[in-house]
Amino acid sequence: MQIKSRIDTILTTKKVLTLRSFVQTLERKCHEMQVDIENFNLYLAALQSRGLPSLLTSAGRLLTREQYATKVNNYVTNQITASSSTPTETRPPSRQTLYDKLENLFYIEHEINHLFEVPPNFYKYTEADETLIKIQRHQLPPKDWWKEKLEILPR
Repeated sequence: MQIKSRIDTILTTKKVLTLRSFVQTLERKCHEMQVDIENFNLYLAALQSRGLPSLLTSAGRLLTREQYATKVNNYVTNQITASSSTPTETRPPSRQTLYDKLENLFYIEHEINHLFEVPPNFYKYTEADETLIKIQRHQLPPKDWWKEKLEILPR
């Protein structure tokens, strides 16, 4: 077969197969993360349609946890005060209005607690990072080497 160094050829083949395995693992992990993110976004959109405040600032940046907690507390306070004092109505607020507002708040709280039954872990992200680092450390032969090997193969 006109292979000059069989050991080098075998080692290079092993490197290529290892790199292919790393790339496939990274693609799989990225796909799994994308599915998880899309599911979370759908769930969050459903909660926001029920009245949960947005996670983004007016500039489109993600709020910090403290900022978001303040925003949610303000929302809850506004919901409760809006049900207890309605300027458009001259009569006192009904118990049904208060119940509806509070029921919605309890629903949102329940769904958020359900969403985070298990605290989020970032194992998939760190594993994908480690795989990417392995791929970047992996050295493949130059193009000339590949051309030389292709010329060896029978046509």
